[in-house]
Amino acid sequence: MNKSLFTERILIKVAQAIRSGQKPFDKQRLVDEITADCFADEQERENWRPIVAQRIDLLLTDEGTFITHIREACRVCEEGRRRCAHVCPTDALIHSDHGVTVDWERCIECGRCVDGCISGAIAARSDFARVASLLIHGDEQPVYAILAPAFVGQFGDQVSPSKFKGALLQLGFSGVYEVAMAADIITSREAEELVERFHRGDKFMITSCCCPAFMRLVEKTKPALVELISHSVSPMVALGRLLKAREECKVVFIGPCVAKKAEARRPELQDAVDCVLTFKETDALFKAGEVNLASIGEDVAIEDASHDGRIYARTEGVTTAIARAVHRMDPTIDLNAVHGDGIRECMTLLKLVEQGKLAANFMEGMGCEGGCVGGPGTIIPRDEGRRNANSFAEVSAAVSALDNHKAEAWMLEYGSKVNLTTGRQAGTKPVEAQR
Repeated sequence: MNKSLFTERILIKVAQAIRSGQKPFDKQRLVDEITADCFADEQERENWRPIVAQRIDLLLTDEGTFITHIREACRVCEEGRRRCAHVCPTDALIHSDHGVTVDWERCIECGRCVDGCISGAIAARSDFARVASLLIHGDEQPVYAILAPAFVGQFGDQVSPSKFKGALLQLGFSGVYEVAMAADIITSREAEELVERFHRGDKFMITSCCCPAFMRLVEKTKPALVELISHSVSPMVALGRLLKAREECKVVFIGPCVAKKAEARRPELQDAVDCVLTFKETDALFKAGEVNLASIGEDVAIEDASHDGRIYARTEGVTTAIARAVHRMDPTIDLNAVHGDGIRECMTLLKLVEQGKLAANFMEGMGCEGGCVGGPGTIIPRDEGRRNANSFAEVSAAVSALDNHKAEAWMLEYGSKVNLTTGRQAGTKPVEAQR
């Protein structure tokens, strides 16, 4: 069984059923079609029918824990391969004779286990079916797609940013915006906060406003360090709130990150973004809608962000953006930054911070190696994603976040109507514990 084929066929078939207006939802027919597509042997089909049915149910319900384990599908792991446990950076997956359980005290909702599971037995709660439904009714209320900076090149070398935007519009979205524009806004706020902290005598600040997995890591393992983290919301949350300040609408974040699904559901943030899709889920939507991305024209420009906003996609990007802004605001401040590249490296650096042994005054934490371009919801290798993000950044009209006049205009128009400060606190309960 090919896991990628298995999960993709489920997504495509569900989206097609929703787009067709099928009522009542004929789940059994979908199960039969999916198992016929994925399994040649009839006995294999019979064995996998209940598993496919469970996966469909997960797409159609909002109930249960953030990460779900389907015991019946965990067959390869029973043979000792257990790749999901190997990729979990916090040892949150516990294997026993009764299957896999999640230690929620350790889980940081990074999604590595979802990507690492080789049999499709582990799944994260998905907004996929809801997005498919929203796009059908887009004439009732605008539905906007907001794109993580890592989107460039994820759908093939022939799919430029403008083609990708055009394809999303063809799929039914009312508009498409770069989250990197909001990254420019947040860069300015982070730089201002750092200058203020340093002027009052604080000589250390932690940032990774864009990485919810890193934030959960600090909250759960080093709660005493939460006060060192900058107070800005993520660019995703910022753009969602700005759009909703402009008009009543639905906002769908499209990115490389499973953890963003959990971030969007945090009580203090859930007003900003209605749905989160990974690039893999978005690809399935295109296939369900029979959208040929390569054939889309180049006439829809996407020009929202600066160079520095777009490099949020990779490790060191946030640091570069903030350092450039800080230098403009106060050239006397000398930033000595370190970068946590992946959760395990972040854990090492946080321990040094806790001990007062880190020879730096600024830390950037990225939960995925390589940054967002290395996320579990990506389609292309992270090195290729990094190159694509850097190339797209180079064609930006502005270099510094402070010179993005479009972001400035949005803040002048709607900034007074939105809260761009997080309500994050040490000990905040995770998504799964709230339900």
